[in-house]
Amino acid sequence: MSRTDRAHRQFLSTVRSLVQAHAPRESEATADRLSTTLQQAGPSDELWSLIKMDCEAAFGNNSYRLGALSQAIEWETLKLQSRLQLDLASPRPPLFRDGHVHIGALIQFWRRLALETEEALAAQGIDTLLDVGPWGGFNFALQSDGYTRMKFARLTLGIGSLPTLPLQDNGGPFFEAFLPRYRTQLAAAGVSIPDEWGFHHPKRNAQGQLLELSCIYYFPNHTYERRTFLKIRVSREYETVEEIILRDFIVLLERLHYEADWQQYRETTQNVDARFDLQDFISLSHVVEGVYRRTETEEALLNEIKDAFRGAIREPAVLYGYWDKVVRSKWIEHLYWAIAEAGVGVKKYQRPVMLGRELFPKIPPRLLIPVRRHLQAYHREVGSRQPT
Repeated sequence: MSRTDRAHRQFLSTVRSLVQAHAPRESEATADRLSTTLQQAGPSDELWSLIKMDCEAAFGNNSYRLGALSQAIEWETLKLQSRLQLDLASPRPPLFRDGHVHIGALIQFWRRLALETEEALAAQGIDTLLDVGPWGGFNFALQSDGYTRMKFARLTLGIGSLPTLPLQDNGGPFFEAFLPRYRTQLAAAGVSIPDEWGFHHPKRNAQGQLLELSCIYYFPNHTYERRTFLKIRVSREYETVEEIILRDFIVLLERLHYEADWQQYRETTQNVDARFDLQDFISLSHVVEGVYRRTETEEALLNEIKDAFRGAIREPAVLYGYWDKVVRSKWIEHLYWAIAEAGVGVKKYQRPVMLGRELFPKIPPRLLIPVRRHLQAYHREVGSRQPT
């Protein structure tokens, strides 16, 4: 079965399940009709526009996860579009240039590896669909030619998959298929590493089932203070990278939002941990640029902090000076309430909101849709940058 067939089959199966559970008066024929329309689409068609009117008329009044059932189907359509249109045809510049990474080339590099791995798994009778992309965005502050401003120290590949993907504490079929290919292709691009991966950070549900696992190679100069590694982070809880990043960002944002005593934070947090908190805050926040636009003050502060991470941020006075500016600017508060409104439908101060409790474990499509649309546009833009 081809990837196209797997993608359409997954769309139809998911939409049928949604209709059966949340719009029982509608027949499966409606889901089948939507699926048929999409199967007949052209290779460059915007899929949601083909079924939007039909879908909203049929399911716009049915509730689903703090929104409408039609939004859930729109989300499935966006995933289908990404699975069908991978943008792998155009040539790319070298992946690495003197330790700098071309983000457009990197995303395509990972997508090709994911497709090869899918086919290898399918040959073993394991059907899945992998969604890949960079975790975070800070390290991909780019020059105009598409290469990172700084040499890479860490590369984290996020992978979402179907819940049926086998995962084991010692890896499992996915890693057995993926890791040799990854090492070979990295070596061809100029980065050779030994086969010395370790499995870390398992995440389980209440029943003990393994939902997520990371595989990490630590470079020889890695320390807790100066972290250098390659990481592959695989989830079968979430099908897309956006869901993984968004969950991580919301967990961090909620912790920062409810930090009651920043002086105590400074006294009880190691400088390196405070530095990575700040890095993750500005790195992961880019995923919600589709629901929140930074103020001029926040934008200027973001650029200052990016420059400081070239070296000055290692000085405690500089680090906590920027934390003070972030707190005083109310940047954390603004982001928190923007997500509360986009995801939960609660405006600022209408009522107390605990984002993790209300948005997890299954993040509402009303929040995921603008996040994915923004990141797709962002990756297309940075991928189009070429050296002169």
